This record gives sequence, structure tokens and C-alpha cells, in this order.
Amino acid sequence: MKLLPLAIVPFRNLPVPDLRPVPPSDHLFSELVVRLVAIDNTGGLHSFGTAFVFQPYLALTAKHVIEEFAKLDPSLYTGEMVSFNFWAIQIAWEGEEHRYIVWEVRFISLSGHSDLAILKLHPYDENAAKYTMWKGVPCTLIPPKVGDSIIGFGVHDITFAGSRVNAEGKVEHIELNDKASSSRGVVKAVYPLYRDLCMLPIPCFEVDAQFEGGMSGGLVINERSQVCGIVCSSLPATEEHPIPTSFVAMLWPIMAMKIDFSLFTTAPVSGEQYILELARHGVFAPEGWEHVVIEENPAGPGCKVSMQGPTHHST
Repeated sequence: MKLLPLAIVPFRNLPVPDLRPVPPSDHLFSELVVRLVAIDNTGGLHSFGTAFVFQPYLALTAKHVIEEFAKLDPSLYTGEMVSFNFWAIQIAWEGEEHRYIVWEVRFISLSGHSDLAILKLHPYDENAAKYTMWKGVPCTLIPPKVGDSIIGFGVHDITFAGSRVNAEGKVEHIELNDKASSSRGVVKAVYPLYRDLCMLPIPCFEVDAQFEGGMSGGLVINERSQVCGIVCSSLPATEEHPIPTSFVAMLWPIMAMKIDFSLFTTAPVSGEQYILELARHGVFAPEGWEHVVIEENPAGPGCKVSMQGPTHHST
């Protein structure tokens, strides 16, 4: 199987704020942002969104992206064997040379409080097995304030034109084509608990950036170069409303998501634990983590989580 270079195509004639191609020289983007690809049992190729690596072997995406993949096989929700291969594809650079790193998604944690999903990555190929130079970017759990500038990153319009499947339905060759884009905007509203109980019952904020389908799960960075959320949803610009409206899921509910740390060869804790435990051990300690409060539900599974700290960055 051979993975071909990604096509990066510019967008034109979009209202300001606009959507711009990520330059091929942006190597950090290529290693942080991964393409999510599934191969079903007929050899069909599928991609519904973006993810980004926030810790070694852990990637974050939007829960609704995983819900799209689950339509291929609902067993994804039950932890049973699914009928498709689920990959996260990364690009690593060494000087001016690049190579593809394929990770197999072995474990998924879905948030009960937001549009967030954590993916546990397992090396699928030799390049992944040898990969040790993990890249990272600082994260913040503190909500932005109205007027703050942001920039969202993601990939969209993924196609597999030119890929080949043999007579047995096995993929012999993949050509992965997409558009890696960024979009700048300004925070227009902040919803600390939820925007509405129907479409967006989650902590989020509204921006006037242009986010395309497929960018869901991509990282959103504030003017302090911190990841402050992930691309959640978007309403396209129209002639009547030329400025786009998009929504970003805040990150603080991630601390109440659980991971089975027995899946790691080395970990500061064991068993199924909240991500908050990583912060307490100084492994993944995003700004503001100490303000997140988790309350166990004594009557059954689940918990309550809240952000009981600053409502936004001070200026």
C-alpha cells in the first residue's frame, strides 16, 4: 500500500474572515493534525473528520465524528470487534522529506458532557512503531472572552480517487487527497454551560470563522498560541448572512473523560482513570485544570463536571 502526498488547494471568493490553505511548509500541522480513515469489509474507504494529537498515543476529535464512523458498525459503541479498520494517519517530516505514519485506533472514550472523543493510538506500521519525536502544543481549559481572536485548523473534502481494491475487496493502494485549511475569526459569544438544549447542549463558544465539513475535531488556537477548543459545528455563509457562524467545543470537560491506562506500557496511574489524573501527575496539565471539579454520582455510573475558576483570561 502506498500513500500519496496530500493535495492542498486554495479557496477563493469567500467573505472575510476566510478559509486559507495550510502551507506545505507547516510541518507542525502535519504531525499534530491527523486524518481519520476507515476501511470497511468491502474495501470501501471513509473519512468524516479531523483529530489532533494532544499527548503521545492520544488524539482528540469531536464525538459526532465518531458517531459517523459508528454508522459503519454500531459495535463500535459496545467495545466488540468491528467490521472495519480504523486508522489515524499522520505525516512526519525529517528535513524536507516526509513519511506517512499509520496508527490503528484501538480504544475510544466518548464524553458524556461535550462533543469530545479521545482515541488511543496503536502503531500499525513500522514507521509508527519507531515514532518517538512527539510534537505538542499548549492547551488551555479557560474559556475565551468575546472579542478574542482564534484560528481553527483541520482537513476537509477528503477523497480517495485513484485508490484500488482487488477482486476480494482488499485495499491494495490508497490515494489520500484532501484540503488542509485554517480559518481565522473572532469570538462572538461564549456559552459556559450550553448554547441550547437541542443542537448544542455543551460548553462552547461562537466564532465568525469559516469551518468546512470534515474540519470537525480540528484544533482551535487562541492568540496566546494555546489550543482552546475543537471545531464542533458550522453554519455556512449565505448572501443574506455573508459572515459565517461556527461553534467551538471548550476543552475543560475532557478532564472528566476516562481512559484505561492499562493499555499503556508506562503510565503514572493504573486502571480506568479520569484524564484529570494525568494533570495531577503533571503529565497533561493544561492551563486551568485545577479549576475543574468532578463529582461522582453515588447512585450509579457517570459524574458531574464543572469549571469553577476564571470565566476567561484576564487582559
